[in-house]
Amino acid sequence: MKKMMMILIAAVLLAGCNSTSKKADEVPANSEAVAAELVEVVIHVDGMTCDGCENAIKAGVETLDGIASVESSHEEGWTKVKYDKAVTSEEDIEGKITDTGYTVKKEL
Repeated sequence: MKKMMMILIAAVLLAGCNSTSKKADEVPANSEAVAAELVEVVIHVDGMTCDGCENAIKAGVETLDGIASVESSHEEGWTKVKYDKAVTSEEDIEGKITDTGYTVKKEL
């Protein structure tokens, strides 16, 4: 009876180890497609005067789905956003910046 129990425990442990390592090795089939959807845009923004302004824009834009990264410069007046174009758009990002209290400056 003890031998049977030990064999059962060993089998369960081995099965658990195999399934865990297999999951770690799996790579999503569409991982390259997801990376290919990322685009970067630089948006000119008026009204930023300090690091707090940069952080407010970053926090606002990051609430949108599909945002990979946000960087702002109040000194140079821009916000750089890397995002998944299949999930969100430049217009959505500009709208979020405006909602945060800043002005998106369209270049002529």
